Amino acid sequence: MRYAFCLNFDPLIGLLLFAGSVYAYTIVLAPTVLEGDKALFQYTPYVLGVTYPTGFPFYLLLGKLWLLLFPFGEIAWRMNLLSALCAAAALPLLYGALRRLLESRWAALVAVLTFATLPTFWHWATVAKTYPLNILLLASVLYLLSLALNKQKSLGSTPYATRNTSIFRAAYDISPLAIPTGLLGLQISVHNTAILLVPGLLLLAWLNFRQYLLDKKLALLHAFLFLAPLLFYLYIPLRAEGLIAHYGRQEAIQRGLLADFYQTGQAGLVDYFLAAKFTGGIVSNWGLIPERFATVYVPLLADNFTLMGIGLGIIGGLALAILRPRMFWPLFFIYIVPIPFVLTYDQGEQSAFLLPSFLMFSIFLGGIVNLVERLLATQISPSPSGLWPLVSRLLPALVFFTLIPFLYLPQIRYNYNWLEAKWNRAIYDEWADVLEHPLAEGAAMLAHWGDLTPFWYMQYAQNRRPDLRGLYPPTEEIVREWFATGGQNLYLAGPLQGWASGVQERYQLIPWGRLVRLAPRHIAPQTLLPSLPPVEVTFKPAATNPAKLRLLGVDYPPQASGGSDCAVTLTWQALADLPPETTVSLRLSQGDTIVAQLDDTLLSGWFPSETLPVGQHVLSYAPIPIPLGTLPRSYRLQLVVYTYYKEPWLASQGTTVLDLGNVEIISPPTNYKLTSPKAMLPQHDFNGEIELTDYDYSVRRVGQGKGFALKLLWRAKQQPADNYTLLVEMVDAEGNILRAVAHRPVDGQAPTATWQTGQFVRDQIDLVVPASTPVGTKGLRVRLSWLWPDGSKLNLRRWFLPLGDSLDLDWLAITEKEGRVFAAPPVQYPIHANLGNKVRLIGYNVAATPEPGLSTRIFKQQISQQACTANPDSCHIHFDFYWQGLREMEEPYLVFLHVVDEQGQIVTQHDRAPGQRAKQPTTGWLPGEVVADPIDIQLPPNTVPGQYSIYVGMYLPPEGPRLPVLDNQGQAGADFVKVGVITVIP
Repeated sequence: MRYAFCLNFDPLIGLLLFAGSVYAYTIVLAPTVLEGDKALFQYTPYVLGVTYPTGFPFYLLLGKLWLLLFPFGEIAWRMNLLSALCAAAALPLLYGALRRLLESRWAALVAVLTFATLPTFWHWATVAKTYPLNILLLASVLYLLSLALNKQKSLGSTPYATRNTSIFRAAYDISPLAIPTGLLGLQISVHNTAILLVPGLLLLAWLNFRQYLLDKKLALLHAFLFLAPLLFYLYIPLRAEGLIAHYGRQEAIQRGLLADFYQTGQAGLVDYFLAAKFTGGIVSNWGLIPERFATVYVPLLADNFTLMGIGLGIIGGLALAILRPRMFWPLFFIYIVPIPFVLTYDQGEQSAFLLPSFLMFSIFLGGIVNLVERLLATQISPSPSGLWPLVSRLLPALVFFTLIPFLYLPQIRYNYNWLEAKWNRAIYDEWADVLEHPLAEGAAMLAHWGDLTPFWYMQYAQNRRPDLRGLYPPTEEIVREWFATGGQNLYLAGPLQGWASGVQERYQLIPWGRLVRLAPRHIAPQTLLPSLPPVEVTFKPAATNPAKLRLLGVDYPPQASGGSDCAVTLTWQALADLPPETTVSLRLSQGDTIVAQLDDTLLSGWFPSETLPVGQHVLSYAPIPIPLGTLPRSYRLQLVVYTYYKEPWLASQGTTVLDLGNVEIISPPTNYKLTSPKAMLPQHDFNGEIELTDYDYSVRRVGQGKGFALKLLWRAKQQPADNYTLLVEMVDAEGNILRAVAHRPVDGQAPTATWQTGQFVRDQIDLVVPASTPVGTKGLRVRLSWLWPDGSKLNLRRWFLPLGDSLDLDWLAITEKEGRVFAAPPVQYPIHANLGNKVRLIGYNVAATPEPGLSTRIFKQQISQQACTANPDSCHIHFDFYWQGLREMEEPYLVFLHVVDEQGQIVTQHDRAPGQRAKQPTTGWLPGEVVADPIDIQLPPNTVPGQYSIYVGMYLPPEGPRLPVLDNQGQAGADFVKVGVITVIP
């Protein structure tokens, strides 16, 4: 009964392993195209190309079938998803196999979860590559062999043929090795390093199924089943020769369809399938294995298993060697054979080639549970009804659960943080930008092969610039051959390979946005630049400097759409040597507001010089990203040049900002689709008119009294019926409203009644966390409601389900303001002035000593003009003011201290936020809180003799209003407090 219960329970464990790993691997799945091998395996199945040796034919054909059967999403993402599904599918198969081989559910779980959380396995489960499929097939082989072993135990040693009971098991009845043998051959057609698994698997078969290996007829059957999948390798010459016949060999290589390793003819095929150009080290490096085992293999093992995992794996492996030798030694051969190959091969991803070996080590680690179970079994319980049977069942489970916080959770956290940061859209964005550059028809991109694979992907997957070609490696020989065979337009798209020195003397080089254009030296550089509308403007760092840069031409579209780029092309000539930080800033502005901006240096990253020499011609390409939801209207396109952003260069017109013209921003088409992660979430709409399509906080953690920005992206599902007001409420975890703000969209510039159907509107609301907000990870969230003119709320829906009238956004973590003080210190000059019922000025201390005999109601000091001129420090006075909050404030008031003459003219002043280093904004003050505010003033040395008054107060930036000083009856008087008098004497 107990074993039957396990059989019923194990499928559920397998299902949970699959579902959990699919979720774990897909949440950090690479979102789009990458580079190198990863990009190659993202697009080659789609176009049925031919890769580098040894071709991986079954993976390519399976990938093509997968793309046909699953036509959803970007091609790169779909191929990445195939890896995640293969990796996830391998885990329940491994669990089923190890459940039988180790005869323990807990041992199987320990082994499978150890392997599932290895950084190397998790990494390759999130990108397009052959390794997850390779592991899936190996898991299938082990699963079927474990089934056969289990059946053989239950039936004894009688051959299966005499036990045939159903057609379904006919293959097993003929030979239990039949299907595993075919799968092993299929695995070799995925990646030929699977041949390294044959010794261990053959030993496993010899120890347990020897009669089937000795049968001559079955031996022929096994040989046929093993070799038949290798026919997939016929794909390589058939497809390669077809590509050569269609394009020609060189063009097929330049199109990224054919690896340059492939050569027509028998000798070429032998070299290709044996990977002759890669395997030389296998023969020559054997003497390095002991050293590399310590310096290469052991660190790889530690990186994946941690030191604790290595220790447990060694102990568990020794336990299996003693307790289950017939099972251990075949697995040990599978573990050990790939290691010398990897240490001598010197090519590719070493840790990836070791995945089968790592899988075996994970099984050894599971042997820890076998060891515990065997030790428990040797104990004799004094009474069958005692606690020992229960303990013997719980202790193996305890081993498993102990490993969760010490091994699995740290691995999971590491993998998640590592891969979330590693996989992004940077490669896609870079090449999308490059392929929008002004590039001549039929041009070639020169770079290393690994740099060109994302370029080829975008050509085929997105049909971007299919006329371009890729040249590699980036050697001078390749460049000479290109020009010698009639090629004209060539662009450097990556680093040169060893010939950067002196290249400018042999070729004409022009920085070309992200690229560099190469041409024969005799061609005049200005003839290589595109013909743009001419502009004659020069720039210089300062009015007294000579001009250093000339703008020759500008081209830009008169109209652009929100959510896209406004591509500006400019041509330049250096009039002096220019440093690498020479930067061009292009902006779309309306008045003083910049709605879109792109800053980039003139110097291309691939230009082989650190500076731009005098006379150098340059093309700069600036795709200014226009935020989706930018209000449709006309904006000024402006240009600024600088080497330090606070010191813009002067244009020949005498201004630092050069107006280039107008660009009309229009709304994107009504069928525009968002690509951000939040866009995949169900959207919320108000009254069926306005939907929230995206939002973000400027921070995720904010202190009490500090500010943050809420960025919103709205879309009109249909034109709103009226001008609504957005109610923005900050609420705590108990649902209490901490503060509410009524907001007009885009500061009143975009009334909702003007929104057109399908229009996006981007908005930003600057909010301040109340000083009394509860601290914690869920201290505050924002709630949104749209209000009719009469104040009633619009209804909220999610899909078509009513959800009330308010939408709660994500939580913000709130941190406590440190160092709050509520007791007022002793002061020299007590004042107790009430400023607008918001702040009390308690008083102040002064470091200077007042002149004897003068009144001390307020500070009075005499200063000698002569002494002040001779020693400016004698004109310095330090104050320590003490403020007290009377109520919470929503506005960040600034403190002003003015020294004014008898005519009311300011001779010196101090204006900034209160507190030490201006770090105590008034928005963070609680009622009764006391804030110390040090202020220093310095009289100018040429201050004329006379009497000067010192005024203190608070105001809202930038220009007011000031907080009024209230008397005891609450009546407003002056808008400052007089705190001192300075008399300057000759």
